[in-house]
Amino acid sequence: MKNVIVSIAASSTLLLAGYAMADVEASGYYLNSKTYTNGNPHYLPITSGGGTTLYFYANTQNERAIFFNAECAVKSADNFTWENIDIEVTSPSGVTRVVPASSSDNAFCTGEGNNVLGNWESNETHGVYYTSEIGYHRVRVKGQLMGFTAGEQVRMDDISLIVMD
Repeated sequence: MKNVIVSIAASSTLLLAGYAMADVEASGYYLNSKTYTNGNPHYLPITSGGGTTLYFYANTQNERAIFFNAECAVKSADNFTWENIDIEVTSPSGVTRVVPASSSDNAFCTGEGNNVLGNWESNETHGVYYTSEIGYHRVRVKGQLMGFTAGEQVRMDDISLIVMD
């Protein structure tokens, strides 16, 4: 019995030694819908008041995980139209980077080609950003309807963003 207790205690210690906690450094949400009817880039609302900027303070040089979630629907007459999402972070010195895995071909949601704005999806995209500077960093999420032609649109709803250390 004594060996079993020692074994359980040792296993618990090893499990706790490998356990790391993550802190939420910033979060925001926007619960109203937002519709765009062109192919221009748009900064999406990520605060409850509809603001497009969220700040977090980095007191260490470390990796941060950034998570973006939203409901999305694309109205298109073809199945080549999609909503691209880019997560941008600007450092205290003003350098802006698009967080991987964001790029101009990050299809967050796509049209079905039936010209109906009703094919709702709830999706998430995320990336890792290395804070090489101490201070306040700005986060913005840019959406753009790619492959846009006249009459197409995208609708975003129930948006949330989380930055974790």
